[in-house]
Amino acid sequence: MFKNAEGKVRSGWKIAAALGSFFVILMVVETIVAMVLMFTVMGSADSIWSLYDNLLEEMMAWSWLLSILQTVVMTAVAVFTWKIIFKRKLSGMGLPCIGKHVKELGWGLLLGAVSMTLVFVLLLATGLIKVASWVPKVSADTFLYLLIFILVGIAEETFSRGYCMSVMRQTRSYTLIFIVPAVIFSLLHISNPGFSFGAFANIAIVGLLFAYMYIKSGNIWMPIGFHITWNYFQGCVFGLSTSGLGIDGLIKSEYTRYGLLGGGAFGPEEGVLTTVVLLLGFLFVKWYYRKSTLDFLAMDQIDIAKEEIPSKDE
Repeated sequence: MFKNAEGKVRSGWKIAAALGSFFVILMVVETIVAMVLMFTVMGSADSIWSLYDNLLEEMMAWSWLLSILQTVVMTAVAVFTWKIIFKRKLSGMGLPCIGKHVKELGWGLLLGAVSMTLVFVLLLATGLIKVASWVPKVSADTFLYLLIFILVGIAEETFSRGYCMSVMRQTRSYTLIFIVPAVIFSLLHISNPGFSFGAFANIAIVGLLFAYMYIKSGNIWMPIGFHITWNYFQGCVFGLSTSGLGIDGLIKSEYTRYGLLGGGAFGPEEGVLTTVVLLLGFLFVKWYYRKSTLDFLAMDQIDIAKEEIPSKDE
């Protein structure tokens, strides 16, 4: 039940253990933060209900800190489990030294920005959104969310692609390696406001696209780059709801109507137009790694002391 025919702990249990550790540690961290904040508002409360309201308001004000702590915990759990518990090199989970992979990170950043810009243009062209103001408005959130989205991109890719896909490699099944982490990645957003079947499907497709990048390259630098600018341009540049979260953008965009084509409360990520753009991403990745001969399944057999793994340039 717990081990496969080779005597290894099944990949499903490894993923479940990491997920469980993440949620437990996150709950402890958030409880500590809540207790600290509660002491700061106790003096201004005259009843248990006002204490609750004040605490809730204070938690909302510090939601950015909670977001940062969540990304730190997620990254730490994945890296600690892989490197300390499994005693494997980070290159084995798609995190070789960035030195030789800056180009892939750069292409990921560009591809994410271009993809979201294309989604924005399509939404405008179809009249599904309108721009209330083209005058750029820079605020503290413009810079704060840049940091948050960088950490989100690193954390979610390190866990969903780096850890989960690398653990699933022992199944020797590309179908499972593609689908299981993508579904887990999508379900990690289930508590976001406005989450729907369309959102679930598109986030899973994004997960498949990122998985394709990892399988073709042997590293997750391109997915990390794409993830960062996809989120940042969606919310902080174009002012669209990002995975259900309302963010002030450089420009102010508003939906004229919700629907299957363009999305809804969750944002454009639940619309068919986004699906089309994401599918185009697969064509780019296929072209970019057209010379790649990497055998993703063989990465487990590569000397784990070796810092670098084969890529399209090697």
